[in-house]
Order: sequence, then C-alpha cells, then structure tokens
Amino acid sequence: MRLEISPEKCTGCQACVVFCSLKQEGEVNPELARIHVWEDHSEISFLPITCAICDDKPCVEVCPEQGAISVNNLGAVVIDESLCTGCSKCVDACQIGAIQLHLLPGRGKLGKAVVLKCDLCDGDPWCVKVCQPGAITISDDDGGQVTHDKLLTKLGKIPERQIRSTKIKTAESTKEDFPYQGYAGKYLRVDLSSGEIKTLPLPVEWVENYLGGNGIGVKILWDEVPAAVDPLESDNKLIVSAGPLCGSPVPNSGRVEFIAKSPLTNIYGDSNAGGHFGPELKHAGYDLIIFEGRSPKPVYLYLIDEKIEIRSAEHIWGLGTFETENQLRDETNQPDLKTAIIGPAGENLVRYAGIQVTSRRSAARSGLGAVMGSKNLKAIAIRGTKSLQVADPERTLEVTLKHHLAIRENEFFPGASKFGTPGIVALMDYMGRFPTQNHRYGSFENFDEISADTLHEQHFIRDISCYSCPVGCDKVYAVKEGEFAGSLSTSVEYETLNSLGARVCNANLPSIIKANEICDDLGIDTISVGSAIAFAMELAEKKILSTEDCDGLELVWGNYHTMLQLLERIAYRKGYLGDLLAEGAARAAKRLGKGAERYAMHVKGQDIPSQDGRAQQSMGLAHATSSRGADHLKAFPVADETGYPGGAGARYGEDKLPELVDPLETKYKAFLVKDGEDYGAIVDSSGNCKSGGTFVMLEIYWQEQCDALNAITGLSLSVEELKRIGERIYNLQRCYNALHGIDKSDDVLPWRMTKVPSPSGNAKGSVCHLSEMLEEYYTLRDWNTETGLPNERKLQYLGIDEVFNQLKDAIETGEPQELRSRLGWARPYDGEVVDPL
Repeated sequence: MRLEISPEKCTGCQACVVFCSLKQEGEVNPELARIHVWEDHSEISFLPITCAICDDKPCVEVCPEQGAISVNNLGAVVIDESLCTGCSKCVDACQIGAIQLHLLPGRGKLGKAVVLKCDLCDGDPWCVKVCQPGAITISDDDGGQVTHDKLLTKLGKIPERQIRSTKIKTAESTKEDFPYQGYAGKYLRVDLSSGEIKTLPLPVEWVENYLGGNGIGVKILWDEVPAAVDPLESDNKLIVSAGPLCGSPVPNSGRVEFIAKSPLTNIYGDSNAGGHFGPELKHAGYDLIIFEGRSPKPVYLYLIDEKIEIRSAEHIWGLGTFETENQLRDETNQPDLKTAIIGPAGENLVRYAGIQVTSRRSAARSGLGAVMGSKNLKAIAIRGTKSLQVADPERTLEVTLKHHLAIRENEFFPGASKFGTPGIVALMDYMGRFPTQNHRYGSFENFDEISADTLHEQHFIRDISCYSCPVGCDKVYAVKEGEFAGSLSTSVEYETLNSLGARVCNANLPSIIKANEICDDLGIDTISVGSAIAFAMELAEKKILSTEDCDGLELVWGNYHTMLQLLERIAYRKGYLGDLLAEGAARAAKRLGKGAERYAMHVKGQDIPSQDGRAQQSMGLAHATSSRGADHLKAFPVADETGYPGGAGARYGEDKLPELVDPLETKYKAFLVKDGEDYGAIVDSSGNCKSGGTFVMLEIYWQEQCDALNAITGLSLSVEELKRIGERIYNLQRCYNALHGIDKSDDVLPWRMTKVPSPSGNAKGSVCHLSEMLEEYYTLRDWNTETGLPNERKLQYLGIDEVFNQLKDAIETGEPQELRSRLGWARPYDGEVVDPL
C-alpha cells in the first residue's frame, strides 16, 4: 500500500496537511504534518510531498539506530520515536524532503528532537479522505519509485526549493493562559505613529460575547473610534481579525476580516477575504491586530511568530500588489510568506480600494485599502509556525470530516466546484437579476459570451482553493490569443463578470479577464469600480458629463478600451474624471449635482452589487438593511435565488414553502434576511466561508456551526446562545451607524428598484416591494418601527443595554444629525420616475 500523488489535481487547499497534523499530533500545525504542499508562485500551481515508498528506501539504510526506521506490514516506512536520536541522516537521504527533523522537547530517544514522516495512518490515511480533487489516492501497486521520480522532477522546477528545504523544523503551541482553544489567546496593538508594538492577552469577554472576526471588530470600533473621526484620519483604526474556526479543519476556514470606519460610506465598514493569510496569522500566535495612528513614512509590518518589526516600505510604495508580494518574499527569504497588500489605489486613497491577500484573494468592499493607505501601511507580511490547539481532537475530526463530506455530497457541489461563482450567470440572467446598463435592465443579450461555460472552455487553466476548502471555487484563467493574450488572472467572480461586463454592456470576455487582473494588481474593488464606470457612461449619455469632463475618453456603452483606461486613471486619480470616479458613484453624484444622483445605484454610499431586487425580493431587502451599505453578503439570501426547496425546507421549515423559495414573493423574506444577517455575523466572526456549506448548499447551519465551535473551542454554546451572539453583533453594527445619523430613512433603494418595473427575464413587470418587507423586518428585529433603530428592550435582552444609553445620550446632543450632513454621499434618488429606461 502506498500513496499516489497527482500534482496536477492539487488545488493547494492544505486540507491534507491540516487533518494530518490534527490526527497525528492532536493539534493543528502544518509544520508537524507528514505531508506538505509546496506552491510554485510563478505558475500558481501546487505540489504535495509525502513518502512515495521508493524502491531503495535510503532512509532505512542510513539510520544508525537499529530499528528506529523500519518497514511495517503495509509497506510503509515508519519511525520508532523511542529509538530516534534526531541525527537527521534519514532526512539528508530523502531526495524529495518527505522526512523532516523537528526540535521537540520531550520527543525522541534523547528528549530533544525527532524525525516525522508518513506512516499511512494504519491503512486509513486521512489525507486521502479529505482530498476532494483526488490529488492523493491509495495505490496497491509497486509504482512508488515512479511517483518518487515524478515528484523529484517537479521539485527541481520550483525556484524556491532550496530556500524551503530547511531540514530542521521547530514548532510550539499557541496555547497561553487562555480558557478556550481555537484561539491564539493574544493580539497586537501597532501604533504606526510612534512605532510602539504591544502584545496583549485577548480579553475573554470579547470571545464570550462576540466570538472573533468582525464581532470583535465592531466592539473595538464602538469602544475606540468615535463617530466624529474621519475615516482617512489617523484616529481611525484598522482591525485585522481571524475567528476561532480560522485555521481549523472546518471546511472553508481561511476567512479573515478587516474592519474600520469606511472611507466610502463614512459608517461601519468591513471586508472579508479567503486564501491563506488568516490561518497564517493564527499560526503566528495572534487572533487579531489593531493598527492605530499614521506612520510618517511608508512601512510594512513583518511578523514571524514573536519577531515583530515595522519595516520601511519606501522601496515598494507605488508597486502593484503582485510585484510587492514577490519582492517581500525575496527580501525576507520567506517563500511561504502570507501577505495583505494595498496597490496604488490604496496609496492614492481611492475610496473603494481593496486589500489583496495571499493567494490573490481580495478584501475588496468598504474601501479599507484606502484606510491602509492613509496610515502609510503598504503591507502586512506574516509567517507562522505555531500549533493551534483544539478542545476535543477526536470530536473535531468527527465533526469537520462530516461537514466536508456533506458539502461534497450536495447536489449543487459539482457545478460550484467546476465553475465557481460564474456558474450562476445564466440563471441570474434568466431571472432578470443580472444588472445591465447601470441597472436599467436585469438581463444582458450577450450573457452567453461571458458565461461560465465560455469562461471555462476558452480560458480555464487549473483549480485553486482557499484554506481547507473542498469546493475549490477559485480558478486560474488565461487569455491565450488576441488583443489581451498573456493576461493571467484568478478569482474572476460572478460579480466581476457582471460589473465589468453586463453593467457596462461589455461582452468581450478577454477584456474582463484583463480588467480583473488590473484591478487585483492596482487593488480596486471590481464591484464599485464597475458601478462607477457604468454611472459615468450613463451620465455621458445624459449629457450630465460634458465632453471636456470625460478627459478625451469615449464613454459609450460597451467600450472596453475606455473601461480599461479608466481603471488606471481611477487608481492614480488622473485627470478630472479619474479623480471624480475615485470618490465612488454616490460621492461623485453629490459633487456633480445636475440630477446625477438619479443614476448612482447605491445604498448608504456603497454601490449595489450584481443583483436586482426586482427579480429577487429578499435581495432588495438585504441591500437596504446591510450594515455596510448595499451588500449581498451580510444576509446572503440564496434559498430563493436557486429555488432550492429541498435544502430550504430542511433548513427553514416546510411550512414556509413554496413562498420562501419564490424570488418574486415577499412572504417570509424579512425572516430570511434577518436570520441570514444574524447567522452571517456568526460565520464572519467564526472564520469560515459563506460560499461553502453555510449559505451556498445550505449544509452547515446553527447546530452544525455550534458543533464545530464547541469541539474546537470548548465554549459549550447552545444554539440559542449562538443566535444571541449573532444578534448582538448585528445590532451593535446598526447602533454604530446610528451614531452617524443612519436610521430608517436610509434603508432605501434607488428608484429603478422600487418604481420602474423590470423589463427583463422572469422578473418582467416586477418592482421591489421594499416598504412592506421593511416593516416586517423591523418587527422581527424588535426595533422601533418609526426610527428603524434598536430599542432598549432589545439591547437589554442582548446584554448591551449600556449601548442604548450611549446612543440615547448621543442623539440628545444632536451629534448624529450633524454628522449625517457630513457623510459625503448623495442620498439614493427615490423621487419621481424619469427616463425609466
């Protein structure tokens, strides 16, 4: 018996590594796994390395301690720790690096060190169980030497091989004097003004009341960032927060939250990203970082376990995110460095600048890249080697494997895994929910030219995954010929195909791939920049923007050359138009006047993403009530998006069918949005993903989330307690916004959504019936139906009655209304219908 490795199938999810270390060591630490995944950054490809059981078995031959290395009845080469002296001769003998020496006190014959390698888990290897793509399988043939030679050849092509192949590894627990596992138990405060860095114990009350992620993030904002603070001033704070499930074996557990007051909306802001940055923060020994102040010069934070430095970034200021990451890896001699980086858009304070995290994932919404730019913080660079403890290792293995398999067996899994989010383009177009020409229409006549099928057939290269993700919804795409030949991009999402495609009437798919690549390198939110360009195209059509205002560009629908030029002009604030659109559509509308506000499709200053509330009533309500401005991911109502009666009935109750899964029906949609916001707050605060089983595929809900949290942390939460935490988080976000004057009058949609019947698809003739859903929503939340704000009874129930008193005192001073006048964006137009199409 042996393991067969198929590198071409590996997506880099690291699930094999995570489960291996937990099964073998009782804790999560990639350094202690018997299998390792190497990334070739130049090709965005991955190579799993473990014992191939080669013919010669030189490790056995060179071992000086008789019996320390032997071959068992399965044919596996195994280590007897009690006899291993840590001499490392076997490590040197293994050409592919499948054996590693670890300096572990109390281990091995001498109590100082031991070598670790794969022993096939007594014939039931966990790496095989959790490898969804099939990159690791069991073989009973004698082809181990062939596999060994194949791996050796591929290793030789990885540029950083020699740097990575340090044979001595050290690993230690992150466990401090902290009552719960799954947490590192520490956080950092980094004062960029003074250069002071403090390592502090994580407050237990933060964990028990807000879990982590954006739950703890909004608590810090409420306590430490007054409403009067300008988002681009030094008094704003940037919180980088990983929840208790981040870095765990839970499916899709690579999510990390960035939280700050948003420069786009001037209210609460957060942004979430996948990839591998969040788990690395945990393995470095920290749950979150709070950045305060402003550095006088460009800097980056360099963090390797206890080694924490603020380093000059003057030499990388002005570089794109791709080159910056490569340069940081080179200069730190850390090829496995994980980074969070801003590009020129963040440096130039574009109000919807994003943050790019390893590997090429985006924390794009709310403009938090501009907050980093305002602080002269170019990057956060992390490498961690510490172990994450779990409260109950056996229960954790049981629960998390169950969740992985449930996702893989779901009926929507094959399509989600093959296509990722682009897989819904055709369905959304049919529904009339695919915004076209700045939300005039809900269907795009050329949608098939930018559909998932076309994208996959013409441009697909390989699958890639975020941390511990069985879905692998991310892909590498390349343009192989034509005008944009050579363009290479990842994360070409549904949102991007719409915002840089249908929304601007662009059916040229290679140009969208190129635009996505540019946005990732410059660090721009593709949703908001596409919305800004569509807004500008409509203003040019309406003569609100003059020829002179357009800086010589031909702003006509479908002109992708203009679109591509505008991306750079916006990122660098070049010219009148580039600087104007860098403010975002809602702010640009206020600056322009002349009726421009009619064509800014936003809520609370943030651009509406790629949905249409006329075609999906729940999504219209979700856009209106989202705590960070127009957003689909706060409530993420998907049950009526796909018409998924089986999953919806099991999750929400058969009594709510068929209305709940009918996208044009308003009944139960307030319930769906309210529940989604509360549960979504838990998912965002835990550190797992909404595109896995929690929302998409409907496999992991309150009880399943509870099971995972309890097994990993030992918190012993009930479902009701977890629901109360979710409500507490979302109510505190609402209260923070209320300090800025936000109330019921801001829970509105632009006129096109509520007053102009959709001309498109299944939604033809429909408008979003927002007002009737809102009243039910406020009632379900137990909020004041006149103001749309939480009342004293609700906040007392949630254990934060002091928040009500602070909010009441603020309102009595009149400060929220004064701050409301300084929000900076034009209120969404919901007046008289003019020019409906």
